Amino acid sequence: MYLVVEGHGEVRAASNLVTRLWQDLGRPTPWSEPIRCRSLERREGLTKAAELVRCKRDVAGLLILRDEDDACPKMRGPEAAAWLRALELPFPTALVLLHREYEVLFLACAGELAGRPLRGDDGQTRPGLLPGTRFVGDPESVRGVKEWLSERFGSSRAYKPTFDQLPMTRMLNLQTLRVAGPPCFGTLERALGFLGQAGAGQVYPPAP
Repeated sequence: MYLVVEGHGEVRAASNLVTRLWQDLGRPTPWSEPIRCRSLERREGLTKAAELVRCKRDVAGLLILRDEDDACPKMRGPEAAAWLRALELPFPTALVLLHREYEVLFLACAGELAGRPLRGDDGQTRPGLLPGTRFVGDPESVRGVKEWLSERFGSSRAYKPTFDQLPMTRMLNLQTLRVAGPPCFGTLERALGFLGQAGAGQVYPPAP
């Protein structure tokens, strides 16, 4: 299975999240090292990413994960899926748009992440969200989630995706995300379920 992402910080963070969800579904197929590609919001960039994976051997499936800042995923998702469908790829493909950005998942779990230090691969810890931090409302309604997080990291430092995305992702509780119900997380789970069952050339989201 292959994963394509946009951001540098998402390479490892999204890989951690997707692998955990995949295991939760009871799927044994391993995931390859994520690939970072640019301009995934454009047909040319999406096509380039898909064709890059087409050249790989033994591709069981492809998941493309990107942010969708302002446009409606219900419109942009099917449009981009049609571009992928036209490529007639020899493996199933799923496209997931995180509205508005990857960090929306942290808002849904802010209460559980609050007060917990972030541990890097070097073994060192850094302060995370301040104790008592909570988020109430629709996580996908917030513009500037990174700024929201930075304001609640305290005065010592700001949120930095390259340092903080992975350790915060590791602390995400999948069941909490399911209960909180950000639509993009539900889409991600459905997309993985699709990849576990679909055949060559099939694309998620399906044609309307």
